[in-house]
Parts: sequence; structure tokens; C-alpha cells
Amino acid sequence: MTNKERKKLDDLIARVFTLAFQLGTNVDQLYREVRELRFNTQDKDFEAALINLEHAFFMVVQSINILKEQSRNATIPTRKAG
Repeated sequence: MTNKERKKLDDLIARVFTLAFQLGTNVDQLYREVRELRFNTQDKDFEAALINLEHAFFMVVQSINILKEQSRNATIPTRKAG
């Protein structure tokens, strides 16, 4: 790995983590609003739809976590080369 490649990777990973943090914060805010709406409804069909939406938020969070993990894993070759 060249120094140029290492620097580019470091930049990409920093941007990934910044994006992941921003996405996580926004997803969390929306999730809380959906959850509050679910707790306040008496409509069972609407509640079921909101549960499905909550599950979708969970899947997004899992994907963000995987993105962060794989970004960390991408740094392994830099440790071997350096």
C-alpha cells in the first residue's frame, strides 16, 4: 500500500464515520417519533404498520454498524504494511 493509498483510505474512513454518526443521529430521532406515535395510537392496524417501520429502522441501524465495522477492517492492511 502506498502512502497515497493509505492517506486516501484514512480520508474515506473518516468520512464514513462522520456519515454514520450523522445518519445514526437522524435515524434515532425519527425512530423515537415513530415509537411515540405507536405508543399513542389505539388503532391496531396502524400500530402493526408502525412496528414494521420500527423494524426497518432497526435494519438501517444494523447496516450502519456493519458499514462502520467493515471500515475499521479496511485499516488492517495499513497496519500490516506500516
